[in-house]
Amino acid sequence: MATTTKAKKASIAIRENAKRDYSPKWDGCENWNESQFLRYFHSAMQYYRMESNNKELKAKVIDWMGKNGYDRATISAFKKTKDNRCGTTVGSIAACLLRGMQSCRLDFNQGRDTATWLGAEIAKVIAEGKDDIDDSAPVEVKAAGPVITIQERVRDAAMLMTEELENAYEAFQLDPEGFDPKAFKVLNLLKGKGSKAAHARIIRDFYARDLAELEELASGKADDQLKEAYGHRTKKQIKAFIAFLKEIESACTMLMEEAKINRAPRKAKVVSKDKLVAKLKYLKSNEPLKLVSINPADIIGAKELWTYNTKNRKLGKYVASDFHDLGVKGTSITGFDEVKSVQKTLRKPVDQLKEFKAAGKVQLRKFLEDINAVDTKMNGRINAEIMLLKVA
Repeated sequence: MATTTKAKKASIAIRENAKRDYSPKWDGCENWNESQFLRYFHSAMQYYRMESNNKELKAKVIDWMGKNGYDRATISAFKKTKDNRCGTTVGSIAACLLRGMQSCRLDFNQGRDTATWLGAEIAKVIAEGKDDIDDSAPVEVKAAGPVITIQERVRDAAMLMTEELENAYEAFQLDPEGFDPKAFKVLNLLKGKGSKAAHARIIRDFYARDLAELEELASGKADDQLKEAYGHRTKKQIKAFIAFLKEIESACTMLMEEAKINRAPRKAKVVSKDKLVAKLKYLKSNEPLKLVSINPADIIGAKELWTYNTKNRKLGKYVASDFHDLGVKGTSITGFDEVKSVQKTLRKPVDQLKEFKAAGKVQLRKFLEDINAVDTKMNGRINAEIMLLKVA
């Protein structure tokens, strides 16, 4: 008799367990911090993806609609749509809301209301599936979800990389006296997770507030509220956890610095010479002097440029400064040595310029020196009265 009763109880227990809902509960989520909420959200979404199909998740949406004031006609219209129109994300969100997830938090999804988003998705499914007849016919529908920016994706990925760090937090809470900060190789852990500079920056900033609090506490300058919050911890325990948080900070900083070193330098955009000199205004030719200017594109990369100002009769020479070449920016010459670049006034322009045209490289070296006039500095500006004579 006793055996029969025991077997009966075991059978009842099995039936009860079969009915039990093992899906993620959101009890007390309003008291969770941003990291705890985000981690649990990802875990819950993963659970429904692995454990539920479209038909089961569609039932969750219908249940949610019934509990949120939808009329029978709207619920019926949703029921008539094909099961696979209800994406995994839509069904999972509905299931989470039914189990107590907050629909709106300032630190989640940029403060947007998840229930509002779900309502919009339900309306979309009804509109797209209004002509559905055969529920068994496959319809390929992309899973819809909240609009997530690149920054949010990076942040979510970074938070997933902190699983072991969060476990360390829990280990400290359970056994603060036995907590060993040296047991956690944070740098290797983050590298193993594929953490990049962007992830490291988010992780470092995420733990920075806790580190600042504990360092303030350890300095003896903490206010009464902070002292009371950590009153159950010894100085040794606080010191050990500060060391752990500093290890996180150091590892993240190192990953960010390594990224700077390994980052390939940005290649300078190559601009054509013709485009560089497009705005340069100069005198192309002078009939009385029998002179014609060179192509201004030849100035780019040259070491010397000879010019003649037809208005004030000044012959000048631009000399490139050390380790530089001459260039053009807008309507000016760049890269010239301000001391060596000089000009002189010609008394007999026709004869002297004729002599200049006939001079070779050797004669040009002292051509300006042989002119009996006062040197004046070149200012780099080129205008419509200046001719471009030679480059070297």
